[in-house]
Amino acid sequence: MTFYQIICLITFVFSSIFPTGTIAQNQPLTENFAISGSVTITHISDGDSLRSGKLRIRLFGIDAPEKKQQCTNANGAKWDCGTAAQKTLAALVATAPQLQCDLIDVDRYSRVVMQCFAGKIDLGAALVRAGLALAYRQYSSIYSADEDSAKTAKLGMWAGAFVPPWTWRQSQ
Repeated sequence: MTFYQIICLITFVFSSIFPTGTIAQNQPLTENFAISGSVTITHISDGDSLRSGKLRIRLFGIDAPEKKQQCTNANGAKWDCGTAAQKTLAALVATAPQLQCDLIDVDRYSRVVMQCFAGKIDLGAALVRAGLALAYRQYSSIYSADEDSAKTAKLGMWAGAFVPPWTWRQSQ
């Protein structure tokens, strides 16, 4: 059985057994598990969503601007922060032939929520440190310090004004 087939099976089982977000909300599971493996990326949907064939992956602990979302820079000019996040993720993924990903959860859209690395680079941390994604504190505080650093340095979205991705999605 391939890694992809195993993940698909686990996605089905977890979405059937556990309530949405059980693991990410730090609720204890009745059994321990650890799933990780190499993943070949076939498509980058936006700054926090990828595909490996039919497997849909959501990066754990971050929320990047949506593909069509715009931000404002320090001079008040609009820029395509969603596209910038997607392109940055693509560049990070291109640095490694395969990603090493650890399964964290399955979300309400049946996407696997994973923490992924290109070599030693944590993709979520890199995007948040660049100011091109926010720490998704509703689900985890793992990237909070990275977000604080980007904010202090006024990197990416923090250089101007932006609507948090979760708020922007609700307005669309």
